[in-house]
Amino acid sequence: MRKILLTLIVALFCVGTNAKSSELGDVSMIQLIANPQQYDGKPIRLIAFLNLEFEGNALYLHREDFDKSLLSNAVWISLDDQQTRAAKKLNGGYVLVEGIFNAKDRGHLGIFSGSIQRVTRIQSWERKKK
Repeated sequence: MRKILLTLIVALFCVGTNAKSSELGDVSMIQLIANPQQYDGKPIRLIAFLNLEFEGNALYLHREDFDKSLLSNAVWISLDDQQTRAAKKLNGGYVLVEGIFNAKDRGHLGIFSGSIQRVTRIQSWERKKK
């Protein structure tokens, strides 16, 4: 009887763990860049500086990282044509993004620190001035 009970508890724990792994997690760019394998294949939400340009769609830790071309502080962002058109007005600003992180896909020429794919949300994250 104890073995059956223990087996059921372990099974319930595993099911609970799998359910949690599919939940959206808030992640900083620093966490993502420092530990890409930890977030690989997981849905994430993050805030970063957005740059959209030909062969250079990316999210950067800071605006200054974009200005200085610090590509190790950036991840590629894969947007479809409709998302790209809608996000043009957000270009050059900070955004909140939700999508799936891929540690293996490093974007154009493999120069970024991973990629955000299957983006489900992208919106401005600018503080309103009083």
